[in-house]
Amino acid sequence: MCRFRLTLFFWLFGTVLLGGPFLSGSLFSGSLSPSFGQAQAQQAGNLVEQIEITGNSRVSVNTILAYLPVKLGQQMTAELLDASIDRLFATRLFSDVQIEQQGGRLIIQVVENPIVNRVNIEGNDVLSDERLQAELDIQPRRIYTRQLALEGAERLLQIYRLSGRYGATVEPKIIRLENNRVDLVFEVDEGPLIKISSIKFSGNQAFSDRALRQVISSRVQRWWAFLSATDKYDEGRLDYDVRLLRQFYLSRGYADIVVDRVQGGLLPDRSGFAVVFQITEGPLYELGQITINSAIEGVDTEALRALIPMQAGDRYDVRRLEQGLLSMTNELGNFGYAFVNLTPEISTDPATGQLDIAIGIGKAQRNYVERINIIDNSRTLDRVIRREMELVEGDAFNSLKLEKSLRKLRNLGYFSSVTNRNLQGSAPEQTIIEVAVEEQSTGELSVGIGYSSIDKTSFSFGINERNFLGTGRRLNLSTALSDNRSDLRIGLTEPYFLGRNLSAGAEIFNEETKETTVTVESYGANFSLGFSAANDIYHRIIYSLEEKSSSESSSNATSVTGENGQTLLASALTYRLGIDKRDNRFDPTSGYFAEIRETFSGLGGDVTYLKTELRGAWYKPFYFNQLIVGARGRIGFVDGLGEKVTQSSRFYLGGRNVRGFDGGGIGPIDTGTKTAVGGNQIYNGSLEIVSTLGLNKDTGLRWTAYTDFGSVWGVDYPGGVTGPEDDKLRQSVGVGLLWDTAIGPLSFYWADAVSKTSFDKTKRFQFSLGARL
Repeated sequence: MCRFRLTLFFWLFGTVLLGGPFLSGSLFSGSLSPSFGQAQAQQAGNLVEQIEITGNSRVSVNTILAYLPVKLGQQMTAELLDASIDRLFATRLFSDVQIEQQGGRLIIQVVENPIVNRVNIEGNDVLSDERLQAELDIQPRRIYTRQLALEGAERLLQIYRLSGRYGATVEPKIIRLENNRVDLVFEVDEGPLIKISSIKFSGNQAFSDRALRQVISSRVQRWWAFLSATDKYDEGRLDYDVRLLRQFYLSRGYADIVVDRVQGGLLPDRSGFAVVFQITEGPLYELGQITINSAIEGVDTEALRALIPMQAGDRYDVRRLEQGLLSMTNELGNFGYAFVNLTPEISTDPATGQLDIAIGIGKAQRNYVERINIIDNSRTLDRVIRREMELVEGDAFNSLKLEKSLRKLRNLGYFSSVTNRNLQGSAPEQTIIEVAVEEQSTGELSVGIGYSSIDKTSFSFGINERNFLGTGRRLNLSTALSDNRSDLRIGLTEPYFLGRNLSAGAEIFNEETKETTVTVESYGANFSLGFSAANDIYHRIIYSLEEKSSSESSSNATSVTGENGQTLLASALTYRLGIDKRDNRFDPTSGYFAEIRETFSGLGGDVTYLKTELRGAWYKPFYFNQLIVGARGRIGFVDGLGEKVTQSSRFYLGGRNVRGFDGGGIGPIDTGTKTAVGGNQIYNGSLEIVSTLGLNKDTGLRWTAYTDFGSVWGVDYPGGVTGPEDDKLRQSVGVGLLWDTAIGPLSFYWADAVSKTSFDKTKRFQFSLGARL
């Protein structure tokens, strides 16, 4: 509008004072032909009777008209002129736009931006083309603009910075081709890998620099840690380090801790980064009193107070407070309060070093489950997930049952992640439970080669589908070979047989076990039926029909196996009753497990015995899950029911169960061959600590300290056997290293047998790949 008025002024000036229509026309034309970059607009003011578009080849006339704010029959104004130019440039389809009005004709001339023919990255060596191209995400036939190239270069630089290469440069260039096409080339100079050269702390008085360096995740460059990424300068990791430092101080009584912004500067010679943490510690606080004020009537605040593991006089620890608040939330959830707001208010007195906590429980009402939503299950059927839920629509909300349901879903092994959210329903007293799962591969074609100090070299091959067609059914075919054992199994399991809480399975097998002097070969079939009851109690009945044959492989053997050279048919029924409260049966950190197993062999066939086993385990996390204490044990005995128990039906002990001893290295042995013959009675147990304390969690390492103990004795054929009734306690103590690697878990154990007999066989060092002891 301003330009139009200025033009009108010059036109009047030229007409009235100078009387020169030529001059006034020139001024008119010039004033309405300003240069907007390379765009031009001329002669606004007439009605638009016709729109002509030139210069376009790929972009259709209709597309250009759709972007224009000017319509036929509309009067052209300076505002519409500017808007038309801006609108066309905003499409990024054109590098130049010129608009000219000749009477009622509006002439629009455009120059189209080129299209990308190909994207190349040159000069890169450390990072592959595939990774960089994926980050760029610039596909051929995309419209090229200078902004596109600059944004792509910035994204590439960001990748290199995350990789520790802050000296990298990226320069975008284009190669013009025919038909208005370009090749977009990013020339990369990766530069040297710049790492953290020093980490310093300022203001810390209570803890040394050395102690604080163990708290953070970043590390100074070390020549021997060439596989570690923790010495790379990473802003995200440094922000995480700030949180780690705050948590460290808050858990040790420093409630006023302040960790200022991390300062990281590139050294002048570009050899590394110097990192400095500014710390203001404040005074050390002890807990004064904890008060709880509840807006919910009938809540036992004293019982809730007991859930906070801190007493007056204790050093303030924010982790214990958080643990207590979580326990209080869960306890209130058990009573049906799904949405409870707990607000801790902390008041400190720096003069006395005392800290008081007031916890407010906001208003809430008991909730009921309105709906359960299952999301992100692209493969597993809804009913497979819902049948694991302890809650159904209409139930009173109970966080204990919900957590149990989530644990059951995780233990299925179908999902890499199981999370939930509790959402407000259609009414204040209604709750929508949203369960989100992340599917993982449940079909496996596995080929493995391993070695352990117990089983020696092993080979395995398996086809296993744990969630066939998303129904939860399991199909498996597996074979395993080692120096001591071969095993072939084919099986099918239906977790909800006949639509009920019944697990049914069938399996056929062929197994061969080689001891030093005896080889036992067996083949047969198993049929099982099981169900779970309340409180994680399970029942399982297994019928096994098995044919065994054994042979003596040493002429020096003096003991009698009771089955040498015979083929025996065993028809046995096993009943298992147990309870499993472990948080994860594969790698437990809390909870307990107990089971009794009774096997009766003698439903026809040639082998008669009654075998009883009791097993149990208990796990408890301490120090905020950084230290796990575990105990496990077993007791067993077998009775021939008037017949003698043969060697293949006995118990063996050593190796994995009592570390520090060889496999089968405990108990009665053949006097001639000095090998284990097993026993009719057994007990063994273990006390163990597993922790990551003192180790970098990024390495996947854990250490363990343990003591194992046990004994096996009782032989119905005592002739030629050393120590047939020796029930002396054997015990070992040791340490170990557990390492979770990309190729599977590695276990290393060192143990000394502190209690043994003269005929036991020991093994101080054991290791395995692919299985945990």
